[in-house]
Amino acid sequence: MSETVPDARTPGWIPRRELALPNELLYKVILWAISDSVHSICVTTENADWSMSVVDILCAVSPAFNAISCEVAGKAFDIPPEVRDDESSLLLALRKIFAYLHRLGRRLRDPSQWESVSFQNIDCSVSSYVFAYALYLSCISLRRNASRSPRDVFESTHMVILSALTQSEALCDRVIPIDVTSLIRGRIQNELELARLGLVLVKAFHELNEHADSMLILQPSKEADGTGPLAAVRSLIHSSLSKIEAVHTRYAQLCILARPYPETWAFELPGVIRGLRKSYSLHFDEDEYDLHNRLQRCVDMWSVACPFLNKKHLQSSQ
Repeated sequence: MSETVPDARTPGWIPRRELALPNELLYKVILWAISDSVHSICVTTENADWSMSVVDILCAVSPAFNAISCEVAGKAFDIPPEVRDDESSLLLALRKIFAYLHRLGRRLRDPSQWESVSFQNIDCSVSSYVFAYALYLSCISLRRNASRSPRDVFESTHMVILSALTQSEALCDRVIPIDVTSLIRGRIQNELELARLGLVLVKAFHELNEHADSMLILQPSKEADGTGPLAAVRSLIHSSLSKIEAVHTRYAQLCILARPYPETWAFELPGVIRGLRKSYSLHFDEDEYDLHNRLQRCVDMWSVACPFLNKKHLQSSQ
């Protein structure tokens, strides 16, 4: 017959010596466990049962774990003092918060759930920590949906996203203890960078498209107008290509870091393929900026994953 193992709530329970860790160390362990679990609840694609019950589990370890866990979670989620004073009420309030965040994160796992949860139907105790995650998760969903939008919608949506992410970061500053927000702060920075770099790429490829149009208009009149206007357009193409070259590697790295969720690769952003194909089809009588080879490197980099950049499609556009 297996022996029943008492938990922290058993009267007279005394922890083994090896469990009697310094409170400072317990505090850091518990803070990390709660922070990691909250993030997992929001973004995991796997079973989140353990994370959803993290505070209940920690409270059952020992009286010290119980006291510190209730203190950290109660403060982090700004639970009212009268609720914090009653452990069962506190744990119930935390379960409701975790359930709301899990539903909010469902929009990442299943876009059809976009309207199923929002700020308007929040049904748990509200706090800066909850709102910071709500903004962060909404921004991820908005950014991914915007990638399938026209360029002007993409750009205007990303300006909203950048503002909302800044607000999310400001909300983190109001959470106590501040260290519980370290994980979401890092992810907010990644999202800010993805949004900024995505904007740079979309705008730069739109510029390339316009410069290619200008080149096609000017080339037939070279004899009459001279080479000056064409040289100016080549300089503009060089400038736009330089913007792309400065950010595309980092953008790809951030897409990889976002796994297991599928991210929008650079060539899938609005207007990128059109701008690249049109500029790649240009013939440069003079190429002081090595434009042809630089455009070729862009095509080679993305052609494996993008069928619209293979030789057959490129030749048809020339």
